[in-house]
Amino acid sequence: MRFATRNALLAVAVLLTGLALPQPLRADAPPPTDRPFLRIVVIDHSPPFSDRDADGVLVGFNIDFGRELCRSLGAVCSFDAAPFKQIIDDVAAGRYDIGFGNVLRTPDREQRLLFSIPYWRSSTSLVGQRGVPELSLEEAIRSRRIAAIRGSRQHAALVGLADADPALQANLIPVSTLDDLWDAMRSGQSDMAIGPTLNVVHFLLSDAGDGFETIGTPMSEDGLGGTVHIVFPPGQHALKASVDRALTALRNDGTYQRINRSYFPFDIY
Repeated sequence: MRFATRNALLAVAVLLTGLALPQPLRADAPPPTDRPFLRIVVIDHSPPFSDRDADGVLVGFNIDFGRELCRSLGAVCSFDAAPFKQIIDDVAAGRYDIGFGNVLRTPDREQRLLFSIPYWRSSTSLVGQRGVPELSLEEAIRSRRIAAIRGSRQHAALVGLADADPALQANLIPVSTLDDLWDAMRSGQSDMAIGPTLNVVHFLLSDAGDGFETIGTPMSEDGLGGTVHIVFPPGQHALKASVDRALTALRNDGTYQRINRSYFPFDIY
């Protein structure tokens, strides 16, 4: 009888433990509690801001900060990943409530999205083999093959330079992803690569970045840098105001700085 009772208690404990396990949330899942439910989207594969670990789980600065933001808002949140351009389109269409797309504020985007207060600052860097002399972007495209992610602000800047001198088109090597950017340079397909400075720093600190360094100083003019913002669908002014207050609070209590130190050797704000 004692054996049967013990088994019954074990069965109940297992059942209760199973019920207590957190269930994964889909972007379209209904709110599991009476707390606000927010659908968040981040860039798919943009380390160290967002990436997937060996189990396919989203990790990175934007994920950690997004979770703290949701905690501060008292919200339940789901996280999805998408390519950069799709983030802008999907948030603008209301398919997500919040986009952590590392988005710079531009006049055309302001017609489609609401922007938070800044949450970090972006710039652009050239990277190449160690020992290459310092070059401006125009000098570099005239003498080197440069890889850039197709559709990025960096790619647009190089296209602008090449349009002014069609002979330079051969020196522009468009690629699709960050991995392709580094692979083009490491394989010799390009002599240099150009990308967001913080992604460049992450590459240089990795084993794959051994033997490479930044060429010249970071660039922020002509759309190559500026303040980066969280984005919201048009009309979501109350959500934007709540996120702005939460972002300010997370900086004031040191949470932002703690997460910053986990990913970067300097303050990115």
